[in-house]
Amino acid sequence: MKNILFIFFFSIASLAVFSQEKVSFNDMLTLLDENQIKETKEALAFYTFDDLSKEEQASYLLTEGIIKFKENDLLEGYKTLLKVKDLKAFSRKMVTYNANEYLIRIANTVSELSTAAPSLIQENCAIAEELNNPKLKIDCIYNTSYNEIIGDNYDLALKYNYQMQRIALDNNLQDELLDIENNIGTLHYFKGSYDSTLFYFNRNLERCRITKDTLAIAQRINNMAMLRAALKDHEIALENIEEAELMAQSTSDIQLQSMILRNKADILSGNQKFKEAANYYFRHLEMNDTLAAAQNALALKDIQTKYETAEQKLKNAELEAKNLRSKAGNYFLLFLLSIAIGVAAYFILNYYKSKKILKERKLAQEQRELKMMRDQELASIDAMIAGQEKERLKIASDLHDDLGSSLTAIKVSLENAKERTEDQVSKGILNNAHDILNETYVKVRRLSHTQNSRVLSENGWISSLKDLVEKINKSGKLDIEVVTSGLKGSLSNSTELNLFRIIQELINNIIKHANATEASVIITGYDHVLDIMVEDNGKGFDLKTEENKGLGLQNIKKRVENMKGNFVIDSNFNKGGCSISIEIPIV
Repeated sequence: MKNILFIFFFSIASLAVFSQEKVSFNDMLTLLDENQIKETKEALAFYTFDDLSKEEQASYLLTEGIIKFKENDLLEGYKTLLKVKDLKAFSRKMVTYNANEYLIRIANTVSELSTAAPSLIQENCAIAEELNNPKLKIDCIYNTSYNEIIGDNYDLALKYNYQMQRIALDNNLQDELLDIENNIGTLHYFKGSYDSTLFYFNRNLERCRITKDTLAIAQRINNMAMLRAALKDHEIALENIEEAELMAQSTSDIQLQSMILRNKADILSGNQKFKEAANYYFRHLEMNDTLAAAQNALALKDIQTKYETAEQKLKNAELEAKNLRSKAGNYFLLFLLSIAIGVAAYFILNYYKSKKILKERKLAQEQRELKMMRDQELASIDAMIAGQEKERLKIASDLHDDLGSSLTAIKVSLENAKERTEDQVSKGILNNAHDILNETYVKVRRLSHTQNSRVLSENGWISSLKDLVEKINKSGKLDIEVVTSGLKGSLSNSTELNLFRIIQELINNIIKHANATEASVIITGYDHVLDIMVEDNGKGFDLKTEENKGLGLQNIKKRVENMKGNFVIDSNFNKGGCSISIEIPIV
């Protein structure tokens, strides 16, 4: 998943890094955003810490802490940034906010410090509200949602992303909105809500194409390809991944290119092109190995350089000790040797520690791939369920078109035979056969209509609900009223079908168990929520008794929870009547 990264730009007339003029601390932060670490160090060297005011000292320590973070010296960076917090009474709010931001990043990286992240996020949220800065608010909420994503709590992570979406829309923050909506689509994919995923991915890709950002477009098309593969649209998935592959080749993002090769291998396999799939999978492994080797080489080179520096310091110390032996004596020599050996030992231990970290990163990558495979298995199960729904529609169509037509033909033949025979006995037999045939025809037609849910996509779920209620009202046993207000547009087919079935099951419960004479279904639409209230004047029931904890209400509750909604029952057996409230978010 692509993390959201917000970069704050500063207006700079001229960065005098290479001149003798001092660079402001704000400009240094801009240099660090561009990863110009060497230039930032040179600019920072022009300042003497003790000569600075308390406010300037906080900015100085912030810059120094970020430099250590970018040089991967995380623990020292953390200690330096904590000193910024000690000066927050004198520093600007944005300095404290930025210090907290990097402390959060380190806490999310170093497991021993992870418990510090929530309090830092809470403090930054308070600063963002105080400054009333929408970008800072989004950044703060994202840090909160990040922990939920890591913990696989996708429902809560979605809630936070919708908050960010509203802030971005209200403040016309198009760049932030682009990343937020891509994350919303990805979270829906992890949840298996492919209709919502397709909606957000399509809209996000259209907006990305307007920006003409090749890397961003390639990332979105890759995501779309994986969604199509999960939906078993193998041909479209192959077209998408080939487009993503072509665009990624024009970028310098090797990791993205490697990921696309792996995804293309999976999609080719789904298209039964196993030979090509194997070829792409091996290309992915080769590129992965090359990338890992390059990263390891850089890390080992850095460690080797430090190790050689330590060795050289040891040799220099030994030589200096030898020259000073006659003046300082053996004790001074031993002291210098001890220091040099300690420095060398430190870098040697650091060398082996770094190798261990690289090994742990490789293991984490393998675990992520295993998780991806499990997610793909879950996607296959969802596709199987969708196939079962299609099979139900096919059975209904066959009952209506084939068996219904045959029964109609038999009916016509019987009527023709009745008209042609004059024998009363034969006519009585034909009449009896005609009545049985009529009953059979009615049962087949009822079964066809019961199985066929396609009416929802043709006339809408509200129309289908009113038809159902009208049929029940004609029986004279129960009078049901349907009231709607505030409904705008249509929902996805799967959402409308779910809502219709939920209300249908609640009405069935009223008919079977409530002994009610009147009931009402009130449906109200708001900007982001659909509210449904189902009430009756029946005998009510006690929720605490075991006999009322049946599968019917449990299944309805589960359906509502899967739609990220709330389900509340208000009923009392002594007072009578029942009221059920359902609240469904509208995406």
